Amino acid sequence: MIWLFLILVALTAVLFLFGKGRAEAGFDPLDHYRAQLDEIAEDEARGVVDANEAKAARLEVERRLLKAAKRQSEAKLDRGDKRIPAVLAGLAVISGVALYAVFGRPGLPEKPGAVISSRHEAIQEGGPTYDEAIKAVRKHLRAEPEDVKGWEVLAKSSRAVRDFSAAANAFAELARLQPENHGWRVQQFEAMMAMASGQITPAARLVLGALIEDAPDHPAGQYYLGLLRRQSGDDEGAKAIWQALADRSDPNAPWMPTLNDQLRKLGVSPPSLSGDQMAAVANMSDEDRKAFIESMMERLKARLDSNPDDPDGWLMLARSYLSMGDKAAAIAALEQGLAKVSAEKQASLQAFLDNLQTNPDL
Repeated sequence: MIWLFLILVALTAVLFLFGKGRAEAGFDPLDHYRAQLDEIAEDEARGVVDANEAKAARLEVERRLLKAAKRQSEAKLDRGDKRIPAVLAGLAVISGVALYAVFGRPGLPEKPGAVISSRHEAIQEGGPTYDEAIKAVRKHLRAEPEDVKGWEVLAKSSRAVRDFSAAANAFAELARLQPENHGWRVQQFEAMMAMASGQITPAARLVLGALIEDAPDHPAGQYYLGLLRRQSGDDEGAKAIWQALADRSDPNAPWMPTLNDQLRKLGVSPPSLSGDQMAAVANMSDEDRKAFIESMMERLKARLDSNPDDPDGWLMLARSYLSMGDKAAAIAALEQGLAKVSAEKQASLQAFLDNLQTNPDL
């Protein structure tokens, strides 16, 4: 079924090449790329992309602008001579180059707002543009509305050309067709955020709520729930949710750098040893290392005895017990901390305690 669709796209390219051509539509690629540069500058000014992303996007657009200018200067060449390699490129699709692999090419960044708008650009030299391909995908889906791969093509290609509304709708169809794949719901939510320049709208909240209801422990759902709290002005709530997510995540999980960055912005940083202490611990035997940790824990407990209104200290103590495999002691430390810290500081302790009591893997 999908190969029939790919053949359709390839034939569309071939027919287009021997038809009227794009020039009659009045499209000037140089103006298109100049408009892209303006869009990147606007995104950088609004904070949608950072300076490094904007620089990379500008370099890519400028490269394409120079290439387009060169093509225009060579326009006097016989148009018929240029059609042959283009037709061969179209036939390459028929022979097995899947369209949906092209949309994930490394040259296009994936973060919302940083994707270069490419509606009028050929997917491959001489082939159909993104707009033409998207129209072919839509036509295919009208005939095959249950085709998961077709919806995936439409979702990712729409996102690539910054049509986040169409992308969100396509990801919603994917979530309907494959409800067990929570990644579709996450990408639907992210497309809706991109439509609102990173803000979580009421409609996006409904999607997030559905994700959390279906997969309450999904890391993306918990991360965005924390972001929703922060955008609502509830920094303590965001801190509690993100800290609980960090506590149950593998330190090498791909979302940890972003999560730790958000926590640092809220004044939370993971406890660390000095370089000398780290080197000393690395050279210790297992027995000496255990004794060293226990001595640090005793000092921490003594500090908490004199200053019990310290939620970070109780969290550190609980994590230390957990690192030694004593979950019961970690729970006891959190319960003791909840009894001693002031009410407005209890959110992070309660979130960690709830996490320990409901997650058997910890």
